[in-house]
Amino acid sequence: MKYVALMLALSLVGCNAADQADLKKDASKLAESGTRSLGNAGLAAKVNTVLNLRKGVDTSTFSVESEAGTITLRGTIPNEKKKKLILELVRETEGVQRVIDKTSIKP
Repeated sequence: MKYVALMLALSLVGCNAADQADLKKDASKLAESGTRSLGNAGLAAKVNTVLNLRKGVDTSTFSVESEAGTITLRGTIPNEKKKKLILELVRETEGVQRVIDKTSIKP
């Protein structure tokens, strides 16, 4: 964030008012995008932690993706019982608003 502010300050020197306004808007959008990306990564990490701490759950065969409170699971799970457990754990994780299951059963 400090780097963005420094670059913005340096880029404003010698710019006209319209360019300065455009640069400020761009910097603001960049900061917002970075914050959103960190939030998505944080939720995915939280879900992965919950799953990895659960004895008997192997997360090596599927992935966890996050965007705006929605978790998407992709890959394979060994059986229906494990799949049900994994989906339940994900849904119960704080911050998860919706779960999209794109996994398949593969023993």
